[in-house]
Order: sequence, then C-alpha cells, then structure tokens
Amino acid sequence: MTDYSTILLEIADGVATITLNRPAKLNCFNRTMVQEFRQLWSEVRTEPAVRVCVLRAAPGRAFCSGVDVKEGWRAPGEEEAPFDQDDPGEWLGPKSNKVWKPLIVAVHGMAAGGAFYWLNEADIAICSEDATFFDPHLKFGKISAVEPIGSMGRIPLQEITRMVLLADDERISAQTALRISLVTEVTSADRLWARAAELAAQIAARHPVAVQGSIRAIWEAQSLPRAQAVSNALKYIQIGKPIATEVEPTKVKGGEWVLR
Repeated sequence: MTDYSTILLEIADGVATITLNRPAKLNCFNRTMVQEFRQLWSEVRTEPAVRVCVLRAAPGRAFCSGVDVKEGWRAPGEEEAPFDQDDPGEWLGPKSNKVWKPLIVAVHGMAAGGAFYWLNEADIAICSEDATFFDPHLKFGKISAVEPIGSMGRIPLQEITRMVLLADDERISAQTALRISLVTEVTSADRLWARAAELAAQIAARHPVAVQGSIRAIWEAQSLPRAQAVSNALKYIQIGKPIATEVEPTKVKGGEWVLR
C-alpha cells in the first residue's frame, strides 16, 4: 500500500484503520489529503486483506473541521473553469469510489462542514461524549448544499435545515446526534477507538462477499423508487450467494484471511 503524508493507514486482521493526521490543522482536508483518499480507496477496493474500514482522527480538538480554508483543495486556476470542477466528496468517500467494504466512522471533538462527506457515507457512525456536529457554511456567506443533501435519509429534514441555518451558533451534541440517528452509539473518549475496533472485528469475521453485497444492495437502493429497489434486491442475492456459500472464512492467521 502507498505511504501517505496526511493520513495514517494500518491494516491488520482484515481491518484498515485510517487516521486523519493533521491535528495542528484540526484534521481539516487540503488538496493533498483529497488526492490521498482517492488513491487510498482505489487500493482498498481491490485489497483482499481489507474487509472493513475504520476512519478516525488524530487526537485533539477536532475529528475534522472540514476543508482547509487557507489552503483550499483545488488546483491553482481551477476556479476559472467551473464546469471542469469536481466536488471533494467524489474523492473522499468510499461509496463515491465504489468501495463496498463497510466504513465505521469514529468521531471525537468537532465534526464540521466537510466532515459530513465521511459521515454521510458511513455504514456505522459512533462518537465520543465530547463530539459536536455543525455546518459553518452560512457563517462565511457560502451556500451549504452538498453535505446537507447527503445527510437526507440519514437524519430528519428539520434537523438538517436547523443545522444549516444556525451555522456555528448552535452545535449538535453527542446525545442529540444519537437521538436523530446521526450516530448509532455514544461512548467515552477513552473507549472510542477500542469500540470502533470491536465493531470492525465482528464485521471482518463475516464472509466478505456477503458483507459487500449487502452493503452495495442497501446503498444503491436508496436512489431507486421502493418498488424497483425491492424488485432489484433478488439480483444481488443471485449474484453473490453462490460465492458466499461456496467458501467459508476461517480465523485470521498471520494477518491474512485463510479460506476453506
């Protein structure tokens, strides 16, 4: 796997643990981090040693404060070609890069603005008691669209509009995040990473084809009318079941999955 400068990567026992590593900058993302995530997902997608991904952030005040407002993330001159621009979410999130290996996001401290690129593509999101969530776009006179729209279907509409309109005047607490289903679990700060690892280990023990097929079926169904989604569901089973039942995974040995 590639060595990265803005993120740390550790692969063990079927789990890729990814750590945002710009603590002095509140773990915000710049162009380098965006490019590194694009490379990371390309490698993770086809790496058999990875069955589950855990995303966390270096200790400090923030999980991620969004985009680096000083550096930005675009290449010089790109602002002059608006129809050639990409959205950073197309590179940052696994689902946007057709990675169907489950993503667990473990949030501590502040999760603001662009941090929702990862939250919106999480299969399981948990947070520590000190976590807060907010969208500061309107504070800077910027339109908030991609991140809140990505949250639709995950949290109620009025919670989204309230977060957008109040910007940084109000922050969603860990307990409120749990109530509105932004996260599924709240833990103490010192247990956050361990709890994410526990969940990842449980998922990694499942057959990878069954897991990835389930994740892909669920995520792709969200963009379809219900009747069509239900009709399509059987296709995922027909494709994946012969493989998932043919070979069963055994315990991890020497860091590699042994199949029998």
